Amino acid sequence: MIQTQTPDLLQKLFRLDGKVALITGGYGGIGEAVCRGLAAVGAKVAVAGRNGEKAEQLASSLKQDGCDAYGIAFDAVNLSEIRQMVDDTAGHYGRLDILVNCVGLNREEKLLDVTEENFDFVYSSNLKSAFFLAQAAAKHMVAQGQGGKQVHLGSVRTQLGLRGRGYAAYCAAKGGLGTLCKQLAAELAPDNINVNVVAPTFVRTEQVAVMLADPKFYEALTARIPLGRIAEPDDVMQAILFLVSPASSFITGQTLYLDGGITATQ
Repeated sequence: MIQTQTPDLLQKLFRLDGKVALITGGYGGIGEAVCRGLAAVGAKVAVAGRNGEKAEQLASSLKQDGCDAYGIAFDAVNLSEIRQMVDDTAGHYGRLDILVNCVGLNREEKLLDVTEENFDFVYSSNLKSAFFLAQAAAKHMVAQGQGGKQVHLGSVRTQLGLRGRGYAAYCAAKGGLGTLCKQLAAELAPDNINVNVVAPTFVRTEQVAVMLADPKFYEALTARIPLGRIAEPDDVMQAILFLVSPASSFITGQTLYLDGGITATQ
């Protein structure tokens, strides 16, 4: 039944007070927006990434804003480091409620030039790491017995190929991530753990700044997007905030395409 006290209802649906959120790839353009967004609604935020100094710097910045934050380093393609980092985060806060996995890397190679080394790197960075992060986080969530939320960052390449670029390994990994999260959702549902994917198109970050600075590339890119623009980090953060909040308690195993309409028209 819908409550009549709308402000109280909204607080209940979208606040994360007391929840512990682990954001991997947390100091990148998207990751930082997610960290700041979740902290703003009351979550305790663990910022994790390969560069421990950057993770600590963002955590310190969040603390200066009055938030509870913790920075920690790990290598997303090293299984023992994944497990140790998740255990250390849960140990630091005494629990773990939310995982937001923003790890994602690519090495472009034309199809006929793809090497085993680079294919394995892209697969490990995007798909293998996602599974073992999900597994490590789920162990704590299951043991706590209070459910949990997981969101993994996909891409429009979860559904679509890309002409004229070396994206074979990346598309395969992100496509696999979409199906992996359906399976994670199915297996973790009895423990009330929701698992979903947010799959954006190009997002305005430093990682793609050089490409976006090319007027011809940018015009061609936005011409394909019905809403006529690329995504901003806050667009991604807002979608993730919904999927880790109580408001999304009946949503699991889904991929939300945050793409301005690309996958509706291609």
